[in-house]
Amino acid sequence: MRLGFFLREAVRSIRANVAISIAAIVTVMIAVFILGTFIPSYLYVQSTVNQQKSRLDLQVYVADAATTPEVAALQAEIVGLKDHGLVKGFTYVSKDEALQQFKSRLNDPSILNLLPNNPLPASFDVTPTDPSHNTQIAASLRASPAIDTTMPGNGISYAEQTANRLLSIARFIQYAGLGLIGVLLIAAVLLIGNTIRLSIFARRREVEVMRLVGATNWFIRWPFVIEGIICGVVGAVISVAALWVAKVLIVDPYVASSTDGLTKNQANTIGFASLAILLILAGGAVGAVGSGVTLRRFLKV
Repeated sequence: MRLGFFLREAVRSIRANVAISIAAIVTVMIAVFILGTFIPSYLYVQSTVNQQKSRLDLQVYVADAATTPEVAALQAEIVGLKDHGLVKGFTYVSKDEALQQFKSRLNDPSILNLLPNNPLPASFDVTPTDPSHNTQIAASLRASPAIDTTMPGNGISYAEQTANRLLSIARFIQYAGLGLIGVLLIAAVLLIGNTIRLSIFARRREVEVMRLVGATNWFIRWPFVIEGIICGVVGAVISVAALWVAKVLIVDPYVASSTDGLTKNQANTIGFASLAILLILAGGAVGAVGSGVTLRRFLKV
């Protein structure tokens, strides 16, 4: 019964203050629309960066003159790094396998037939658990006598500058994305709070009378909180509908027709159904928080 009363009071307030309610709905709609375009874009870029990070492996080149015990000792060191959580996995590539891999990348593999022998060394392809571990892994393995120091990187190659640059980009995207999401949510709470403040101000005498006759804070607060939730959910639903139209008419045709590698790789983002649920919940939460925070000052008589 009390829930029905609160709901009726919220609907009555919305009807009595149509212009203010529309302003609150539009405020949430704009904030949620911006958030809805940013979240999948952020997750897509983050996924793309993570894919590139996964390709930053190390190549540990084995000298042709290395003895079997030396190679076995080098492999044992890599296994030890794996046990310590620095290495995700590794693969031994023999000289013949290295030559075959090199041939597969050439337009004319027959040119290698002119070579008197196989110039490529054997190697360990090491996949780190995180590219930031590459420097530590290289430092741990560099003293091994099995390493061919005549190869690039003194026998251990892992594109150090590329890895550092990519890790810096990944950190920037992560912090900037989380910061922007936080700013959007705070701005939405403040905007809808200021909008609903007008509705509360129009009924301030009613709130003061209810407070004086003994109504509890939450008895007074609930109709306004429900009003904020309704405005937030309605604004979010409208925003989700606009995002769906943009997805169907703009995004999907572009992705289907684009030959750009950025749209053709295996990077992932959030599904639209999950995004819609998240945005509607966020809209309701923003409306509730904005109303609840704004009402606090009016509960002091």
